[in-house]
Amino acid sequence: MRILFIIYLSIGFCVLSCSEKKPEKTETNSSFQQVYEMSDMALLMEKMYAELEKNRPMVLEGNSIGEFPKEFNKIHTAEMTPSFQRNEEFNRLADLYLLNLQNLHNVEKENPNRKEIYNNVVKSCITCHRSDAGCIGPVDRIGKLLID
Repeated sequence: MRILFIIYLSIGFCVLSCSEKKPEKTETNSSFQQVYEMSDMALLMEKMYAELEKNRPMVLEGNSIGEFPKEFNKIHTAEMTPSFQRNEEFNRLADLYLLNLQNLHNVEKENPNRKEIYNNVVKSCITCHRSDAGCIGPVDRIGKLLID
C-alpha cells in the first residue's frame, strides 16, 4: 500500500511539473505608440531633426553635408497634427527654415561662418516651435543641436 502511494505521488509530481503554464506574449508596442500615431508633419519633423543631428558633426569637422533634402519641401503640404493648423505664421516660419537650410547646403565647407549658418537652421526650428504656430514640446531637444 505504501509503495502504491509513493508511485501515485511520483506520477502526480511528474504530471504537475509537465503542465507548467506558458507565459503569455506581451505586445512590444508601448502604450504611447498605441495611443499616439504620428502625423505626416510630425514624421517629417523627426526626419528634419535626424538630418540636423547627422549634419552637426560634419559641420564641426568641416566635412561636406551633401545635397539639400528636397523631401523637406513637404513642410508646406504634409498633414498637420490634428491640434495644429497651417496658417500664415507657420508658412512664413517654414519658408525661413527652408531658406536657412538651403543656405547651409550651399555654403562652402571651408566657410568660417558655417557653424553660424548651421545654428541659424536650428534657431529657425526653435523660433517656429516657440511661436503660436508650433508645439513647444521639442524645443529643449532641438536646442541641444546648437553649436557653441
